[in-house]
Amino acid sequence: MADDYLWDPATAPDPEIERLEALLRPAAYRATPLRATEMPRRPRHVRIGVWAALAATILVAAGGLSIVARARGARVVPWTVTAARGAPVVRDSAGAIAPGRLGRGGVVETDARSSAVLAVGRIGRAELGPDSRLRLLDADASEHRLALERGTMHASIDAPPRYFLVQTASALAVDLGCVYTLTADERGNGLLTVEQGEVELQLGDVTVAVLAGNAASLRNARGPGLPYPVRASDALRRAVAAYDADPASDAAVDRVLAAADAHSTITLWHLLRRASPAARERVYARLASIAPPPATVTRERVLRGESGALQRWRTDLQPSWRVDPPWWRQLWLAVWL
Repeated sequence: MADDYLWDPATAPDPEIERLEALLRPAAYRATPLRATEMPRRPRHVRIGVWAALAATILVAAGGLSIVARARGARVVPWTVTAARGAPVVRDSAGAIAPGRLGRGGVVETDARSSAVLAVGRIGRAELGPDSRLRLLDADASEHRLALERGTMHASIDAPPRYFLVQTASALAVDLGCVYTLTADERGNGLLTVEQGEVELQLGDVTVAVLAGNAASLRNARGPGLPYPVRASDALRRAVAAYDADPASDAAVDRVLAAADAHSTITLWHLLRRASPAARERVYARLASIAPPPATVTRERVLRGESGALQRWRTDLQPSWRVDPPWWRQLWLAVWL
């Protein structure tokens, strides 16, 4: 057969195959010896592979260290208290001294020269700064609830959303899996700063989402203030403080609008939810000029205050709200927790 040439070169070739071979002959492989001084170039993807391997090694190391830390934590009795500095005091629900162990209804208290570290069940830890008082309200399978009666608490939690809750006199801090610092005085004035993850501040029907890289004030008798980026300008900080002090002031609203920029849409979105009907149109115009809403989020729906429209706009905006810590800080936090 004519196509036997494909298997036996001694056979008479097919004319069509001869034609194809002639066309392909210029592309045939030709060995070219390297000069003595010439080195083969290393493909660029090798360098990328090296960095990818290094990143993978760091992540694996972080995971391994985190597992080791958790394994150690599993051997720690839940709700243990250790002194980081000075001599913090632990009391039970009846007020008796209960060294080293916090029970339901009990308190941890530090003075000006002491600080403490609390093992938050098996889900994380909290550092209590000087002049602070923290009470354990509840600890069961559904939630862990504390009350920061005064002072500063730095919490690092690894738990399902809404499992770890901290009450203050002016708002409830709902952990959504994160690292944050909360300060409050006995009247409820204070500040929440989120380093990683997200925390919701709640009071009645007011809910404020504070994502990593943002902060929000706590206000006596007024609840949570507007969130703002930790790196916000001084002008925006002052404008937010003025609004938090007097939310009904049109002048305070205009100060926030004037100071806001593309990095503070988290502030404008929350202001849009709270603004009076008369001010809402100005807030909408400013936010839309920075970050236009999705096609389904019409001006009319926003001005009516429709929750669905506002949440849809938030979905588009939220990726720009979060500012996570650098990788080395995340690695440290994983080991610390």
